[in-house]
Amino acid sequence: MTAAEQPQPSPQPPPQPSPQPSPQPESSPAAEPSQEAHQAAQPQSADTSTPGAADGDAGTASARDTTDALDDAVRSLPTTMIRSYGILDSEFLGPSAIGPGATSIGAILKLGAGPGRRRCVNQPLDGAVVLERIHTYAPTATPDRLVERLIRRPVAYLNGPPGSGRITAALIGLARTHAPDRITQVRLVGDEPIHEYLTDRDLLRADHGHVVELADTVEPEPSELAQLSTLARAARACVVLIGAIDANRRRLVEYRVEHAPPDPRDVFLMWLERRLRDRSGCIDACPTCEGACIRRYVEHCRTQYVRYLPGNTMADAVRFAEDFAERLPDGTVAVDLLADRGTLRAKAAKLLGAAPAARDGEDPTSHRARRLAQHRRAARLAFAVFHGYPLTRVFEATEALNRRLDEAAGRSTSDRTVLERSLEDLLDGIRHEVPTDWADKAGAARIARLRQPGLVRGLLDVAWHEYDTAREPLLRWLDDLVESDDVRPVAAAAGLLCEYDFEQVSRHLLASWAASNTRSRREAAALACELAVHNPALESRVLACVGGWVEQPGNRRDTAVRTYATNTFRRRYPLDALMALERAARDDMQRTSNAIPVGVRGIYSTNSTAVLQRLVRWPDSPIANLHTMASRCLLQLAEVDSDAIGEAATNAWPALLRQTAMGDVSAADHAGLWPGALLNPVTARQAWAVFERWIARAAGDADLTDVLCEVLDHVLQGGPLNRRARFYLQYFWQRNMPDNPVLHIVDRMLKGRDHEH
Repeated sequence: MTAAEQPQPSPQPPPQPSPQPSPQPESSPAAEPSQEAHQAAQPQSADTSTPGAADGDAGTASARDTTDALDDAVRSLPTTMIRSYGILDSEFLGPSAIGPGATSIGAILKLGAGPGRRRCVNQPLDGAVVLERIHTYAPTATPDRLVERLIRRPVAYLNGPPGSGRITAALIGLARTHAPDRITQVRLVGDEPIHEYLTDRDLLRADHGHVVELADTVEPEPSELAQLSTLARAARACVVLIGAIDANRRRLVEYRVEHAPPDPRDVFLMWLERRLRDRSGCIDACPTCEGACIRRYVEHCRTQYVRYLPGNTMADAVRFAEDFAERLPDGTVAVDLLADRGTLRAKAAKLLGAAPAARDGEDPTSHRARRLAQHRRAARLAFAVFHGYPLTRVFEATEALNRRLDEAAGRSTSDRTVLERSLEDLLDGIRHEVPTDWADKAGAARIARLRQPGLVRGLLDVAWHEYDTAREPLLRWLDDLVESDDVRPVAAAAGLLCEYDFEQVSRHLLASWAASNTRSRREAAALACELAVHNPALESRVLACVGGWVEQPGNRRDTAVRTYATNTFRRRYPLDALMALERAARDDMQRTSNAIPVGVRGIYSTNSTAVLQRLVRWPDSPIANLHTMASRCLLQLAEVDSDAIGEAATNAWPALLRQTAMGDVSAADHAGLWPGALLNPVTARQAWAVFERWIARAAGDADLTDVLCEVLDHVLQGGPLNRRARFYLQYFWQRNMPDNPVLHIVDRMLKGRDHEH
């Protein structure tokens, strides 16, 4: 349930003084809440309050930062954009790229070699991700072999080439020996032999299945696996080590399982059907759709298109399935969509190398002809980068790139032609138009759509590597475009260029963007890192770069926060992200930013215990900003619902109360988070609305009522909180929920506190 959907106290006139008890020597019990009730009737939000509302002026934030914070959207790259760059935005992590002492974030997490340093990160996987892998698995013999091996010994070594579905097979096997929500990934620091990690106290989780992807240079020894088996058996755990090395068959005969890869075509069809059904809609205007149209389309793809599927990796098969499910292509469009990276690069080279047809009697090497050739190249690059965006962005970007190319060549920009070539002439067939682009679009800009979205990678690759004078203009061009409201396409292009020369792109773009006073530039640096970190060869360098920003207060640390708040970072590196967000939460600059609360909520969805156990410490910190941020994060978590508990439970429970009931956090520690949120003018309205929603939810559920009242018993310990609670009870909750039995318990609780004082 979103904040907007939460029950809010309805606007009421301030209470008349006559029915109120006579005031106490201290402030009147009703006076203070009455002022707050007046505030509650006004449209306000914790995220749009002025910086000085609760804590005074933000001394380190510039005026531009303060203005930006009022409309501070936390963005991530869309999965469709990531896929267009040839990347599958996988929920599952690759092998760790945090080398011993190699990154600043590694230092924060105490990772690396030496006394007192952690040598691994043990991270539970989201059970929903594992279930999705189960439901989309193209069956092979590997999971059965793994289970057979794990029954005899709790450790197995799964051997096979990267990209062949080894990780999915390991998850399927472990889900048969443990529940899908009890599987964890172990990331090993560095590439030392396995025995170096066996003394780490965080290596194994009791009663969990573990997936460990080994570095390419690590070859397990039988003695190491025997020691690991002893540890796993004591923890009632199982471990699947994944490696590419064809280990000695005789020495590892007791542990080794040879991976049998699935057919990429089967993987493609499984994922295509899954994604089409996930959309929960008919794809063929059936009168009463029962899924027959989906089955017909999948079968059509099986007979017509799977033969064109490149047999590269399982990730490529899934990526193509995602594209088909989104676009439902047919005919030549479908075949074009399945082009592999090599084919697309060859086409990109042809597109950028083709000269426009010369007019009758015109010299193709003339100045005018060369200018038109440049115009075509610029238009094609701009169209590819801004795929999915209005054509106005394409035209502006084309003009900007032409300007930078002219500047690099020392030419004047004043001799441009007007109405010289149509867009179709400039693009030469790379454009894909759909009927909806033309119908019922009065007042709306048409959208740029690539016939083959993967061309963006090929075009940038060719422009960067095949044209020796293009690099500087390309970097300057991206820098020019980053001032826009939506920097995602520009940041994605910069993230891809990191793959070609990380040092040059970091020096010319990322460093200046991260240090900028302009929010859009800092956001661009974060999003560029989000795309770049998907490349395994770049992962350690990107993490080192972001870790360096964490160490520097101000704009660079804010950029690191935005980076770790992206979907990719908070999903791949949740423990790292949590550490970085906690460190940044102390800064004045983050006081009104949404990045930390949104980032914490994203991490909470898959690592709820770790988040809550760390969050309950923030109110005890001597740093005031950490108190405010704890309240803002708390309100984000309070919106999350979880599974019901108990026989009487019919509705989903609030996740925080479920964790309290399960013992993840004590009622006292949970309650310690609320006074700051309930008393701070920035968060009070939303915080009291949370308790109104929880009280409404608890009616008729005895188990939920018990947990809620236990928390309230710790919260309502006297003073201003009790006075405000009495006011909300009398003037809002009892009026809105007159028959709710939980309110009688709260009333007795407050009366008991009055007698105590």
